Amino acid sequence: MNIDKEFLTQVINDWDPVGLLAGGAPENEYSIEVREISQKSSSCKSETDLAILIYSVFNEKMGVKLDQLACLKQAFKITEYGK
Repeated sequence: MNIDKEFLTQVINDWDPVGLLAGGAPENEYSIEVREISQKSSSCKSETDLAILIYSVFNEKMGVKLDQLACLKQAFKITEYGK
């Protein structure tokens, strides 16, 4: 899967999965997670794979367990960009 990093950043920031941006964090708060998702997304074959990647990156980097259906919803938003 080829993901546009700028669009990925926009989707993650709009989603604000941990609520940090709403709390006043800088716009680049999720840049580490975005970079890792972007780098590892080439191995994703479906939106489900991408959702699992999003979930695991946020769990690994921030220690949070995101709602899996919310991750899947974001994965579909991300993949719609190139269509």
